[in-house]
Amino acid sequence: MAIKFGTEGWRAVMAEEFTMSNVRLVAQAIAEHYRAQAVQGRRATLAVGYDTRFLSDRFAQAISEVLAANGVRVLLSDRMVPTCAVSRYVKDGGLSAGVMVTASHNPAVYNGIKVKERYGGSAMSETVASIERRIGRSRPKRVAFEEALRTGLVRRVDLLPTFLAGIRSFVDLAAVRRGRSRVVVDSMHGAGGRIIERLLAGGRCRVETLRAERDPLFGGGAPEPVAENVRQLRARVMRARAALGIANDGDADRVAVITPDGRRLHSGILLCVLLQYLVEVKGQTGGVATTLSSTVMVKRMAQELGLPLWEVPVGFKYIVERMLKDDILIGGEETGGIGVRGYLPERDGILNGLLILEAMAVQGRSLARLVGELERRYGCWHSALQNFHLPPAQADRLFATLPRWRPAMVDGLRVASFSTMDGYKVILEDDSWLLFRRSGTEPIVRIYAETLTRRRLPQLMRTGIRLARGA
Repeated sequence: MAIKFGTEGWRAVMAEEFTMSNVRLVAQAIAEHYRAQAVQGRRATLAVGYDTRFLSDRFAQAISEVLAANGVRVLLSDRMVPTCAVSRYVKDGGLSAGVMVTASHNPAVYNGIKVKERYGGSAMSETVASIERRIGRSRPKRVAFEEALRTGLVRRVDLLPTFLAGIRSFVDLAAVRRGRSRVVVDSMHGAGGRIIERLLAGGRCRVETLRAERDPLFGGGAPEPVAENVRQLRARVMRARAALGIANDGDADRVAVITPDGRRLHSGILLCVLLQYLVEVKGQTGGVATTLSSTVMVKRMAQELGLPLWEVPVGFKYIVERMLKDDILIGGEETGGIGVRGYLPERDGILNGLLILEAMAVQGRSLARLVGELERRYGCWHSALQNFHLPPAQADRLFATLPRWRPAMVDGLRVASFSTMDGYKVILEDDSWLLFRRSGTEPIVRIYAETLTRRRLPQLMRTGIRLARGA
């Protein structure tokens, strides 16, 4: 069995592939990689964190035992934390790297491991390849946890103060607190807990948190802030007449926002709200990075503002790579991950929810007004996503067949171009598009579509679905 990392770390079903023995194999590979990277005479030091999932704390302990047995110094979180708490601790502490036990937004039967580099962002492709090559190459070493604590190879630390200080230094929380707005937060039983409520306490802004308590089963669903999973938040926002609703996924690195009328905003629109605020209010400039599955609004806005735009494959690690190479002001993906220059080259759902509130408070405008102005300037885009659990053989046939599908017209519009950057994307003359790609975290095929005309959206999706089922 080959253990492979996806778009963000390694994830698998617990008790099937994600087992203690396999976790130790991965931990051994991580230890060997960072020992090889360590400056001569200096010991590699890694932070280890974990989320609210079943056995995440035990998996984190097992990873710590293996790292310690390999001579790696371990700073183990003393509680469940968001992924970005690990990233911030690594960056601010000058550590070698961080390891986070989480499966992010995946269903409760999954768990996973994310690796964060010294700059506080997702591991580069080269690092992932190096770790994968080492998996299974040698038998995992292991030291008893209590012994590792006694000798100081493992030390329990509180990662949250550094994380909260990083947010406080970046977001104008005082401006948000001064507002009389009401905010509803849905932590989806994940690591976000009551952190936003805590950060905004003491002002006129009122925060109500839903599903703040730990539940390893996530209420029977998945801690993914997609439309079907935030119905409770949507209903509460509308009933309470709140200024907005904020939802975070299981490890709180992604954000979704609900408007007062119950609309769940596409994360590309959130990126545009923040881009408008950073450029037109705060006077900042720089490039924009986005995945090929994000909204065309980002592309049109960057063009109008005269900002360089980079389009990358799906996966926040590609945004990170671009942020490290170029002067990127903001980068984001369609699933709610957004990174902002000056904070970390990393997505943080808690930070981004607070930044949206800051943009509203400083400009004195409602979210509906900010979004409405963007839609008048760049078009009102309508998007859809359909996930298919196709058998591997059928998925293979689909992606072998798609490059040969070169239509001149789709649903009455001329085809302008094709892209094979990540899956297969068909771009139409009015910038509408249809995309097929494999998930990097689950055994599914995703079909995306976006168009300026709401009535054309189901037509585009039916075209994609027909192709997938016929493969």
